[in-house]
Amino acid sequence: MNYFSKKLKQLINSKGLNQKDLAEMAHVSQATISKWVKGELSPKVKSVEPLAKALGMTVGELIGDFGYDIELTEDDKRLIALTPKQKKLLLSLLDTLIENGLPAKL
Repeated sequence: MNYFSKKLKQLINSKGLNQKDLAEMAHVSQATISKWVKGELSPKVKSVEPLAKALGMTVGELIGDFGYDIELTEDDKRLIALTPKQKKLLLSLLDTLIENGLPAKL
């Protein structure tokens, strides 16, 4: 059992959920939740946001709280914590920079 699985089990218990209910809310199978709790499998990126929502957390809180199996830089944490509106604006700015060519010096 890894840190993620232990923490997920604690969250499920503290929120009064069972694996079946969490699976339905996170749009995954109960077997997947079971494997996450046992530490046999880590969530795929596409599953993290629905899992966080099902647990009443942001992705940043979920990953930050779990310490996840990767080391996040401060910049990574800042990007994860952006609101959907901020992410859309940032992507638009990046598209503009790419289309117009990046400046020689940033």
